[in-house]
Amino acid sequence: MASPALTDDLLSDIFLRLPEPADLVRTSAACVPFRRLVTDSAFLRRFRSLHPAPLLGFLDHNGFHPALPPHASAPAARAVSLAADFSFSFLPYSSSSTGRGWVVRDVRDCRVLLDRATEGGGAEEEHSVFTEIAVCDPLHRRCVTLPPIPDDLAAAVDQPLRVDFDRWCEPFLAARDPDPEDETSFGVIWMAQCKAKLVAFAFSSSTGQWRAVASLAWRDLMSGVGGSSRSPAFSGRQYARGCFYWVMDWRDKLLVLDTERMEFSIADLPPACHRRQIAIVEAGEGRVGMFGLRDHVADGAVGLYYTVRQGGASGSSHWQMEKTIPLDPRFRHYIRGGME
Repeated sequence: MASPALTDDLLSDIFLRLPEPADLVRTSAACVPFRRLVTDSAFLRRFRSLHPAPLLGFLDHNGFHPALPPHASAPAARAVSLAADFSFSFLPYSSSSTGRGWVVRDVRDCRVLLDRATEGGGAEEEHSVFTEIAVCDPLHRRCVTLPPIPDDLAAAVDQPLRVDFDRWCEPFLAARDPDPEDETSFGVIWMAQCKAKLVAFAFSSSTGQWRAVASLAWRDLMSGVGGSSRSPAFSGRQYARGCFYWVMDWRDKLLVLDTERMEFSIADLPPACHRRQIAIVEAGEGRVGMFGLRDHVADGAVGLYYTVRQGGASGSSHWQMEKTIPLDPRFRHYIRGGME
């Protein structure tokens, strides 16, 4: 009696159980029907949801820092570092470009967002507020240059404050839809912290247009927080569970952007937290977790602590300590980033 034929659905279920993405490559090379199945966009979305992407390294304005042995991703990280163009030589070049040229501002979902000061005369602030923005794929050497923010939207930006890399703006990649219809689509959020208010715009590659997101006065956003009358300063952007987070420089507060509602709010940091040394992560069950470094000055002890936020991204939710990991006090420890 002949064995029943393996249907496409059954084969897909088998391939979903392959342990590593490299196994998919070998499966694809076996025969044409297998290749058709494992390159299908719906199958790839399911595979990615079951097999999170490995940590290959970190990319910043100083270049790509690949994972090194004995990390399990070291071989793949080395292959990527050799195959990709992290010098971004394929980006548009202009000999009259001002400032430092293209600067890496964000990395997400295999895309890199860079910007550079716009060309022309005027004060440094003038051409470093509305920078030229490009979103690129360094592995395949592809890039998309975004259109300028329209004048009617840009008019809302008044007396912006300086942020990183001699810039007066903060552009960053929006989180990708977990089940996108178009795998090539992406979004960008542009934000400026002005003297009297917070301003943000959003760009969609599907429409090719910018739209206003928020223009909120600091006095309204910070209502009930108290403290200094000066403009608040937020930095160290992080992302978890549909929200972006920034740490307030002079108070134990977080600025939160809920990307589903596109609304800003203020939340508390855990008590006695070192504001500059944190990593916000997904904690499971719809919760947000935070790793942080804590120095015990009295006894000289150093620890990595883990707290979980009970409740929503804002409101009456609070942080609960889950675990503390002692660290060697002979070394100076830093948190470089977190992985989703």
